[in-house]
Amino acid sequence: MKCLNNIIISMVLLCLNRAAQAQGHDAHWIFGNGYHLRFDETGPTVLPFIDDFYAFEGASCISDKTGDLLFYSNTIRIWNREFLPLFNSDTFPALDVPPSSSKTNGSMFLPWPGDTAGRFFAFFAINDTDDKLYLSKIDKNLDSGLGGVVEDCKYKLVWEFEISEQLCAVKHGNGEDWWIIARKGSVTSSEFIISLFTSEGLGNTMIESSGFEGGFAGELTADLSGTKLALATTYGPALPTVAVYEFDRCDGLVELMDTILTLNGSNFSYGISFSPDGSKIYYTTIEKTRLYQLSLFEGALYDSLIFRYAGSDHLYFNGSALQYGSNGKIYMNYRKATLSGGFDGLSDHLGVINFPNLPGNFCHFDTFGVYLNGRESTTYSLPNFPNYDLGPLIGSPCDTLSPVDTTQTSIPVFPQGTNIWSVIPTISNGLFAIRGAANGTLMVYDLYGREVFRKSLTNTPSFDLSTYPAGLYWVTVQSDEGIWYPALKIIRQ
Repeated sequence: MKCLNNIIISMVLLCLNRAAQAQGHDAHWIFGNGYHLRFDETGPTVLPFIDDFYAFEGASCISDKTGDLLFYSNTIRIWNREFLPLFNSDTFPALDVPPSSSKTNGSMFLPWPGDTAGRFFAFFAINDTDDKLYLSKIDKNLDSGLGGVVEDCKYKLVWEFEISEQLCAVKHGNGEDWWIIARKGSVTSSEFIISLFTSEGLGNTMIESSGFEGGFAGELTADLSGTKLALATTYGPALPTVAVYEFDRCDGLVELMDTILTLNGSNFSYGISFSPDGSKIYYTTIEKTRLYQLSLFEGALYDSLIFRYAGSDHLYFNGSALQYGSNGKIYMNYRKATLSGGFDGLSDHLGVINFPNLPGNFCHFDTFGVYLNGRESTTYSLPNFPNYDLGPLIGSPCDTLSPVDTTQTSIPVFPQGTNIWSVIPTISNGLFAIRGAANGTLMVYDLYGREVFRKSLTNTPSFDLSTYPAGLYWVTVQSDEGIWYPALKIIRQ
């Protein structure tokens, strides 16, 4: 058993403030009944509906690192940024598939490991017919720059095993490769199946116990540091359960921390998401539509009810997916199970947890947080995003790519560039500006050489550490051409 206190401390220090970036691979959200959101520093903007798109579950999409849309999918089909079918994608070959997937986390896009030019992407999808996972490789340069599926890596079978509806990915501790994580079994499951995805493809597959038997549906997610997993289960003969795990980014091992039984009549758990600091877990229930907050204290889970839709017609609505946004808030979908029942005006919104780190109702759940322009949701879906911005576990045995090394004296050693640049002021309550650095990636490290923050410097020569603990930090920049700038010290007051 790993030391829980060290894990909690590491998670706080390693948690990336993605709200400071507010753009990148998860900038565009395309999901549900053709909804399209675009996130920037102010939060989501609702864009025109995509009328030929429908994702009952299994929505996924990806943008480039500057936030421009690349590809999106309902697991069954893939589209490009011009809202046209992706070249050479088709559907699952020779399989009878519905218009949209009924797999909770049915698909996801990942940048291809080792591709520093941002040209290649991976598309993982669970097939509705055989319950197996498939991989396609997408080349952004095909079809005159609109992208297409590479012929020799098109819907390749990943595992021979059937899997449940949960699919997620966590960056390996080297900051480049990915752990692909799912649950083995298509009706109930008591095991995880985990593979390492590298530039060469999938390998190093492990099967590990999940610690209990759970139903096949519900979300699987990781916290921002990648050191915890949370699982919501529903349906199947097994009892619905929420579980939280420690996850080792170096060796891919999972270890059960605690579970909580969510059975309350037919009150099945479905959506799940961590708060930014990893101390809270939120989950939704399908029937008797509710939102719960779980607090993780010394390895044990404690729950509190945040929201419920009460009334004799509660079955007209379903609690649906949860997804963390790049502005630091968590979004909840509502599904209207029948357009002839319930009341109008709920499911044409997304609920928003505005302050997810805070306990109980201090999290400020806004029932009508984002108006979806009057179109009622009849789906469970929100996009399935991993934390694309997670960096390496600096100084760990598996960190083979980081430019930062930690010596036995715990003094971080940074690359010594010769470029002249500056951070002003050097002492601040959190707001800092960059002078003299080229476009590239800014990285901030704590006193022990652990990365705690990164952002693109393109047109944004400033950064904000106001939500970080007071203390001394190191700052460095790597330009888009790969040139390192010498590390500078700053103090967050």
